[in-house]
Amino acid sequence: MISQNSSQPLPTQRPPDAGQPAKGLSGSKAALLMFVLILIAYSVNAMDRMVFPVLLSEVRSEYKFGLPEAGLQSTLFALGMGLTGIPAGIALRKVNRKYVLVAGTVLFSVATILTVVSFGFWDMLAWRVLSGVGEALQLVAILTVATHAFPRHRGVAIGSVNVAFATGALIGPNLGVALHQAYDSWRAPMIAFGVIGLVAAVLVVVFVRSSFTEQKSAREVVHYVGGSTSFLGRNPLILAVITVMFGLIDFGYIGMYASFVIEHLGLSQADAGFAMGLSGLAAFASPLGGWLVDRLTPKIAITALSIAQAVCGIALFTGPATLAWQATWSFLFGLVASSGLYVGLVASLVKSMNETHSSRASGLFTTCIYTAAGFAGLVFSLIVGVVGWSAAGLIQVSGLSIASAVLALALRNREFSRLAAVDRTATPQSTIQE
Repeated sequence: MISQNSSQPLPTQRPPDAGQPAKGLSGSKAALLMFVLILIAYSVNAMDRMVFPVLLSEVRSEYKFGLPEAGLQSTLFALGMGLTGIPAGIALRKVNRKYVLVAGTVLFSVATILTVVSFGFWDMLAWRVLSGVGEALQLVAILTVATHAFPRHRGVAIGSVNVAFATGALIGPNLGVALHQAYDSWRAPMIAFGVIGLVAAVLVVVFVRSSFTEQKSAREVVHYVGGSTSFLGRNPLILAVITVMFGLIDFGYIGMYASFVIEHLGLSQADAGFAMGLSGLAAFASPLGGWLVDRLTPKIAITALSIAQAVCGIALFTGPATLAWQATWSFLFGLVASSGLYVGLVASLVKSMNETHSSRASGLFTTCIYTAAGFAGLVFSLIVGVVGWSAAGLIQVSGLSIASAVLALALRNREFSRLAAVDRTATPQSTIQE
């Protein structure tokens, strides 16, 4: 037995969480189950996001919208996300993340239901934008929770968030078409998905503990050091511009690809839903994409993925009008964009900034991608009006992808944050705070 007067440190003086996360947090089964429940709530968003463009032709016909108006309806929800992203990231430094997550889920779900009682263009647009505000609150909170709960595997954790979107993206179009056919109304799937979202919010309130959502990286054995403390740093600024272009690319596809398949290629609504569903299915590979991003430098990962995205755009918008071809390349586009670039840009933006600013980095990503996405459908439709469907796809998808690859070459790897061991001898005042 060691004497209390011994000069040797007592074993019990070692911090209880040194070497392993605290019980009930990121290392436990309970924490994983809570994270899965949060992801289920997020997947409901994807159901609406992916089904609304499939229903857009009918909505357009009922409300007598022109193509530019319809394109704006399909993607302007993202403006709400964009305007909310940075404020949400700042607020999360002071407000309970669980409360923000639940509030966002409820707001999104209610706005989705209210969309079906719209009188015309402007009030429908308002509900779509409001749903985007709710989704931004939810998404920024989830990304912040993920990056702090699993600091060793940020890319994989962020990839898991995208898998939740993929689940909803796969279910949404197919279930939405089935509900539409069963009730002979485009309103049926919107109401159903809104109600499911409200149920998911209740489950999060009951079963997800604040001790999980509010944990800090200092509870872990490792954390990140270095990185920019300002949005105007070289790497954050370059990544922000690339993210804006990615918003125009990805949501140009999400908002208008189904209309391209139906109106230009002459395929059916069911075929369009199937092809878009496959792009969502590809996002199930997001954890693999996150694993890859964790191991490659941001410069290499984003450059290579941007080039691959450009190739997919060329194949989609200049290839043959057959379901097999479109479905194959839609899947590959989803694999590159959703499983690769989306995950890579989130992880790289978070990594580009100091760890104390991680929630702000998540907010910056949300603002950049979704502000651009809010106008992606409108921009695409305006280009279609000038040069036609195929050329519009080449310009907005492939052209911007090539520009992104060129910009990514200017990133400086040495200026990104890096993993380091937590200093257990630090005073409480030096503990990392979010």
